[in-house]
Amino acid sequence: MKGYEYTIQATTNNGLGSANANMRSDSFKTTHFNPLTKEKDMGLDQYMLSSSGEKEYDWRKHARLQVFMARKWREKYPDKEPEGSFDLGFNSGDEPLVLQKADLDEWQEQIKNDYWDSFASDGFFWGQQFQEEAVKEYKKQDQEACDWARTQLDKGHQIKYECSW
Repeated sequence: MKGYEYTIQATTNNGLGSANANMRSDSFKTTHFNPLTKEKDMGLDQYMLSSSGEKEYDWRKHARLQVFMARKWREKYPDKEPEGSFDLGFNSGDEPLVLQKADLDEWQEQIKNDYWDSFASDGFFWGQQFQEEAVKEYKKQDQEACDWARTQLDKGHQIKYECSW
């Protein structure tokens, strides 16, 4: 049986642009999620952006980073409810998290202590089942991103953290 062709358009909420993709319905038959390999079919994608446009950092299923950033988001937006029906924190339809120097100081401590107090007790699509490995895998990148964000703030640029899951 011949599959149907679909066109999907996705637009980011940060105004950076859109993407188009053509997919055939028969391609869905082979699409699956493998939590052991962090296959990119579904799950948590995280981004750090500067208003300078100079560089962007991204992560894939870094659950403890997400728990930390979701906590910061709740502190900054206590009266807002995240979009969606899950109680896992903010997502792509919500306000991005704008980071300040104090947030970076706290993030630095999280990195240093392997995000010990940011344990992800839930969030299958976040990669919570391999969160310890993600902390080790991303430690160098986390430190680099934190240092870069400080430099960007010192230059007067705004730093945003966004996610989609």
